[in-house]
Amino acid sequence: MNQSTNTVFRLLSLDGGGIKALYSARVLAEFEAQLNGSWPKRLQWISGTSSGGILALGLAAGHTARGIADFLEREGPRIFPNHPTGTKAYLQQAVQLARQLRLKGKYSPRMLERGLERLFGEMTLADLKTDVSVASVNLSTGERCLFTCASHPGVRVVDVALATSATPGYFSPHRLNGELYADGGLWVNSPTLSGLIAAQPAFASIERLEVLSVGTVEQPEGYRSAGPPKSLPQWIQRMLHASTYGQAALTHDAVSAFLPLLAPETAYVRIPPPEIPFDVVGPVRMDTTHLAALELLSSCGRQEGQRQLAQPEVRQFLTDSAHD
Repeated sequence: MNQSTNTVFRLLSLDGGGIKALYSARVLAEFEAQLNGSWPKRLQWISGTSSGGILALGLAAGHTARGIADFLEREGPRIFPNHPTGTKAYLQQAVQLARQLRLKGKYSPRMLERGLERLFGEMTLADLKTDVSVASVNLSTGERCLFTCASHPGVRVVDVALATSATPGYFSPHRLNGELYADGGLWVNSPTLSGLIAAQPAFASIERLEVLSVGTVEQPEGYRSAGPPKSLPQWIQRMLHASTYGQAALTHDAVSAFLPLLAPETAYVRIPPPEIPFDVVGPVRMDTTHLAALELLSSCGRQEGQRQLAQPEVRQFLTDSAHD
């Protein structure tokens, strides 16, 4: 792990959002050409939730953001199979409803697990090249859980990735050491603040603290824009959108207000979620994996990455070594 002795501490935070982490990965892939060294060499901490947790684990393991983006684009349709129209779509919806009524989630986690096993093998958190904090919920105890290299060194990276991304209604809870875990987005979909709290013991000797946060959460849908929900699943989905957006907004406000208190010099950049017009490909949700949606997420990520590279704070996060 990257236990840096320099006076700059850099933390990367990655929101959850299902397949929308493809956007985050493409943003970071645009940064890699400017990156001073690999991500583990550049960063002291990476925090992530759900699919953002998978991306965080991938970067900490030494994978490139481009490689993880390609993984999400390739594996996404297997993890979240979509049949957009016709008889297959109705059949898929019936099967998914039956699974949800049995509390198994819309999708089997097996395809996600297989993909993660190809990505990480038997690697444990102790094998990672930089520190991470990955959020989950322990359903057996009812408590929040934060997987870190120090607290869970012997746990397989695959198990942490499955635990953080077991979104209720989409995947069944993940069993680990006899206990059940669910998506960390239930309490911290935007994990910047939780990452700072976990990393805080390392701040005593630093002179500068730099934080880069990448968002995936869409704007909440209100009655004015989308009309009232027409079914219980739509109502639950609408509430979840409002909840995750509220969490992200509160975290952003808190970090903006309190970060300057943590170090003599600080810099904080929040990269916004993608703006996807509804009339282009329809709603792009966390499990929308048809080709047009994937292409749009990738395109938005590339464009936002190039736009952000024009920001001095972003370029400093990637390349400045004056304090190293």
